[in-house]
Amino acid sequence: MALPVLPSRRRRTQHSYEGFVEKRGPRDKGYRRVWAGLRGLTLNFYPAPQDPQPLETLDLGELVALRAEGPRLSLRLRGREVTLKAESPEAQEMWRGFILTMVEMQVPADLALLPGHVVQLEEALREERDRRATPAAPGPPEPPVPDCFYEVSRTEAERLLERSAGSGNMVLRPGGHGQGVSVTTRQALSGAALVKHYKVTRVGQEYVIDVETPHRCSSLAEVVAYFVENSKGSLRPLAREYTPRLGAGDLRSSAPRAVPRRSLLPLHDGSSDMVEELAKKLQARRALIGD
Repeated sequence: MALPVLPSRRRRTQHSYEGFVEKRGPRDKGYRRVWAGLRGLTLNFYPAPQDPQPLETLDLGELVALRAEGPRLSLRLRGREVTLKAESPEAQEMWRGFILTMVEMQVPADLALLPGHVVQLEEALREERDRRATPAAPGPPEPPVPDCFYEVSRTEAERLLERSAGSGNMVLRPGGHGQGVSVTTRQALSGAALVKHYKVTRVGQEYVIDVETPHRCSSLAEVVAYFVENSKGSLRPLAREYTPRLGAGDLRSSAPRAVPRRSLLPLHDGSSDMVEELAKKLQARRALIGD
């Protein structure tokens, strides 16, 4: 079989290497045939070569080990393992070479490739060095964070919804996966509480909700609307105006907080003054409750 072709110009993202592979991840029942594209430390998976947006993205900065196991490449990342099948032994070795070159920033010495393929790797390495040395252009301004976003952990989100029953049953919070946010919901089912957590991954300027059929949204507000609409209104976001009802001794997240700089979700301009003012009002309300 032929090796994967060099990057085409049909997609906005220009890859160092790309081609068809069969992929299997932790939640895949079997292998899926996808179009894969490598750029720097990002490995994207697309439904087809002409699709501009990836279905899934791997951060190779989290790569722990890469092993060739017969016809398969096993990528062990922090917390999960992904297996790839290339279309030929030569293609598999090219994938191994390109991935290791981007991760280690040097061409591996143990590759079983022809001299022309090694030249491709060396050229891709030079381009990647130049790209990393070039300051990135500033991106477009971030949209405001929805009012139901809280700087809380998974456990704290569950407690927050439990103690806010009747005021709302859905919150957004920082994602433990580090590439977006998570959604926590709490609903009553046959007299018992049903708590669910959903991963929402940031991919470019979009947010991908990790459900059975991944759903793409253009903003976090659209993410919230998706859950409300698909639950036929049974899910309601917990707005900050309701959290003072929890009382002064409850979660540290009851007062509004700015999202840390490391997050992908900075608040809109002028929000720090608003946050400070709201926090003062909450403290005053809590003092009254305490009386």
